[in-house]
Amino acid sequence: MGASLPAVLAPAGSIRRLRGWTQALCLIIGWSGGYMLCISLDACLSEYRPESVDVATRMLGGLGLRELASRVKSLRVVTQGPILGKLKVLETVDNNDVEVRYVPKLFSSFYVLRRGDRVCAVFGGDLFLDAVEGSASGLLMANCGDDAIGAAELFEKLWSRSRSIFDVDPYLLGRTKDWGAYRIIAELRRVKVEGEDEEDLVDKIVRGHARRIFGIDDSDEVARRFWSAIFATRDMSVKIMDDRSTGLPVTAPLIYYSVKVLRSPPDRCQDGPCLRTTAKLLERALRHVPQSRLHDAWREALKNGAERRKIERSPYLPALLLLTGKVEIGYDKSIDARIYRLRR
Repeated sequence: MGASLPAVLAPAGSIRRLRGWTQALCLIIGWSGGYMLCISLDACLSEYRPESVDVATRMLGGLGLRELASRVKSLRVVTQGPILGKLKVLETVDNNDVEVRYVPKLFSSFYVLRRGDRVCAVFGGDLFLDAVEGSASGLLMANCGDDAIGAAELFEKLWSRSRSIFDVDPYLLGRTKDWGAYRIIAELRRVKVEGEDEEDLVDKIVRGHARRIFGIDDSDEVARRFWSAIFATRDMSVKIMDDRSTGLPVTAPLIYYSVKVLRSPPDRCQDGPCLRTTAKLLERALRHVPQSRLHDAWREALKNGAERRKIERSPYLPALLLLTGKVEIGYDKSIDARIYRLRR
């Protein structure tokens, strides 16, 4: 009983008050067997300071995932769903060393915390923001002995049987508030298309995949639904599609702010105001997008002459701009580059 208490047991609603008191009300349960109670996941994280975490959670919250990802170097998650805040999950996965996979059935939630050679496990409590922040009132059992090794082995078995959330039907993850935008983006990310130019790419997307992605193949309705998904994620660094020509990720903010900057195009073309070159369009759009790893990759590429030329030739961003139904794209032979304007 002389060991220090790594986590505090507190009644619901008293967590913050208890942190300011003495530990006179602390209760150690089964400490001799290597067990302790945490008032929250935050208490365990603060005590063990893990470098990596493996999570098996029945339900998953996007804000909780983002908060936990910000506190560890790497994070693996398996969940049976539903997933709440699916778009936040996408953003977290795209910009951090995080993987999220789906398993059909989980009977309980647990966390495997690793730091060096030390392995500990925390049992109970789904991964939501209040659990990570420490405002949840639920209690969690923690162990760094044999049960932790067993939990780590169980997680590896679950991981080996799981599938990436991008490889499963979005219906399996739950029809939550942001389900419509998530479904469109998740399905678009699975599409592998190549084409000679942007119009060819759009034609292949609409003809070959529109019903699965958008639920309809009418071009005007496809544009409306696509723009709705882009608008919903305009301030999230979420990848829509990989640019197979450059290897760079085309994000929702890049598409949204590319359209937005075309409201006041700086150049004069034969048919009126326009914006010349894809690189110039991107540079202006990048002034407005959220700071993220994905967008930093574009900024670095635009500084490199060879990469900049690849970006100019690539049809992928132009194709996605055409898919919104809001942009017209022409070609200026005198500068060997695309010109952009809003659709009249």
